[in-house]
Amino acid sequence: MLDTAIVGAGLCGLALAHGLKGRGGRMAVYEARNRIGGRILSQATQPGGTPLDLGPTWYWPNSQPRITRLVADLGLESFLQQDGEEVLHLKAAGEAPVPLKPGPIHDGARRVSGGMARVVHALAQTLGPDELQLEHVLKAVVNQGDHVELHFLHGYEPRIVRARQVVLAVPPRVLEEGVQFTPALDGRMRSLMRATPTWMAGSAKALASFEHPFWQEDGHTGNAFVTHAQAVLSETFDAGDAPRHQAALGGFLALAPALRESFRSGLPMLVRSQLTQIFGTAAEGCSPLIQDWASECYTATPLDHTLPDGHPEYGQRPLRLAHWNDKLYFGSSETAAYGGGYMEGALEAAGRILHELALDRALMELT
Repeated sequence: MLDTAIVGAGLCGLALAHGLKGRGGRMAVYEARNRIGGRILSQATQPGGTPLDLGPTWYWPNSQPRITRLVADLGLESFLQQDGEEVLHLKAAGEAPVPLKPGPIHDGARRVSGGMARVVHALAQTLGPDELQLEHVLKAVVNQGDHVELHFLHGYEPRIVRARQVVLAVPPRVLEEGVQFTPALDGRMRSLMRATPTWMAGSAKALASFEHPFWQEDGHTGNAFVTHAQAVLSETFDAGDAPRHQAALGGFLALAPALRESFRSGLPMLVRSQLTQIFGTAAEGCSPLIQDWASECYTATPLDHTLPDGHPEYGQRPLRLAHWNDKLYFGSSETAAYGGGYMEGALEAAGRILHELALDRALMELT
């Protein structure tokens, strides 16, 4: 039997496992996907290219100390997001964009060289081969009194894992939608889980790489906003890696999830056309890579297809409490009291649970 089982190999789950590693006891992390990282996904847009971020991209040292410290502690290089005074504004289809000068819009954001996935891979390197299990889809969680049973599907084979304590480092909505709890969670808890939007779950992101940053040669920063009714991309930015290993533009899709699905095969062409409209004919030859998070069943539920108005209020108290007599904990960035939705929130949640598990262990040793 494990002492601690962690479900979810995103930043929260891996940071927690990294913290538990040196404390002794048997521990393992189980992930539904065939990769680690969860919403952190760095991928090259072409063979042999530098991985670029299709998920979380930025962190802010002036307000996010945990992720800032982690990047430094892991020995990873970071760089300041390419920014500037100018932003292009495309406010009417068929017209040229208008340059505005609102000043830097990314507020001192930094990025990790080689992609944010380097953070989770560095954390995972500290785990043994039996301590990280991929392609384990959680179907049920059962309270057995002195331990908890986790019922997984590993491929087509059922598998049961037993642990004295379990941490579900998975977005609450995903758990409520796809996992059976025995005994059932109370109605208030389930309603709260359903009402907690998974950050960026309804979003889609596009990346397009180029041989050189031609937009800079034209005096642009890569920053643009598109506000007309036919917009494909609502916002663009310089997505290139530093020091210029890979020139790239990135953007967030303006189309709603249902519309993206209906246009799926034509989305690269639409993105390419939008980039050409903003930055000129030098963008015509690109082959955009698109990541639609709304189509990821381990990230989004149908409820997430309706985007929240603004940043949700995260860190609701019931999601931060231990359940089943301190045997069951809920993680993920959506449970964080600070930085909820961001990577900072994932680390806040991991730190909270790590502290509580240490207290539980100390109490058990005293009794």
